[in-house]
Amino acid sequence: MKVLFWGRFDPGYSRNRVAAQLFRDLGWEVEYFLVKFSTRFGDVEARLRGVKTPDLVWVPVCRQRDILAACRWAHRRGVKVIFDPMISAWDKKVLEQQKWKAEEGRAKRLLARETKMMNAPDFVTWDTSCHVDFAHRMFGVSLDKMQEVFTGTDETVFKFQPAQAPYQEPFKVLYHGAYLPLHGTKYLVEAARRTQHLPIEWNFLGWGAYKAETEATAVGLKNVKFLDKVPYVKVPEVFGAHDVVVGVFGTTEKASRVIGNKVFECMACGRPTINEFCTGYPPAAKGCKAIKFVPPGDADAIVKAVEEYRADWAHRDDYFKAARDFFEKELSLPVCRAQLRQVLERIGLG
Repeated sequence: MKVLFWGRFDPGYSRNRVAAQLFRDLGWEVEYFLVKFSTRFGDVEARLRGVKTPDLVWVPVCRQRDILAACRWAHRRGVKVIFDPMISAWDKKVLEQQKWKAEEGRAKRLLARETKMMNAPDFVTWDTSCHVDFAHRMFGVSLDKMQEVFTGTDETVFKFQPAQAPYQEPFKVLYHGAYLPLHGTKYLVEAARRTQHLPIEWNFLGWGAYKAETEATAVGLKNVKFLDKVPYVKVPEVFGAHDVVVGVFGTTEKASRVIGNKVFECMACGRPTINEFCTGYPPAAKGCKAIKFVPPGDADAIVKAVEEYRADWAHRDDYFKAARDFFEKELSLPVCRAQLRQVLERIGLG
């Protein structure tokens, strides 16, 4: 069986790399059709380039602009299409970034276009069940055509990191990400502000459009550091040098629907985490000692969670083990692989 990854996408992006690995693990051959010219007419380009007919077309993360051409090309050949959007353009503009109001004409037009795009493929996979419910509610996509496939992570890179040295203060908290509004990094800075009198160090690793804004709010805080960028393969070492990795705390609706990449990555490395709750988490998450859930936008709750970890850090190895054990049972590639296998069975290709 052969799957064709279609569009103007980055094959090296974590979600795309994981998806390709899942297909290979299930015995599929993976090929790529990288659109060079117009995404709107990718089907024409595919014909001109003589792309061979696969058993399935997969349109990766954020490639709404590729989906209609992919569906035209595939459906003419009797081939099914799965779309793996991960985010909604309308959701990002209106609910997350709040740049447009839902009642504006441009927002309504985007919603109409995206509704058409989301309903065109034969199946849509999302990173959480929350996004499945959102797409059903906002775009009218049938629940029979959708399922979650967890984000996963590259387990050849993100491996368990044993403690690097005997514990000594300061207690080190790490944020790793792209400073997206849904991450709520301003609440992390505020938590740092409220713990200046304590031996707690707050480090930020990452980059993105909102990084400068976060840096500006942290000016003058001696317990906050912005770390230099490191290669992707070195990120696990940074996790290993910290005690806890923090995640998503934003107050936007989207923030309540995600399990951040950093959760998969840090728990694969055996580091506990603090996040706001998302109903898309496996049910066992609420009983995991290596996850502390806090309300969105609540700096005091973040401080309390950090302090609870720090107060019991004589048992840090137990937390490290609990994080890795939870990852293996609930978030690892075998779990993601089983989800994808179920998707393929649902569309008759299992």
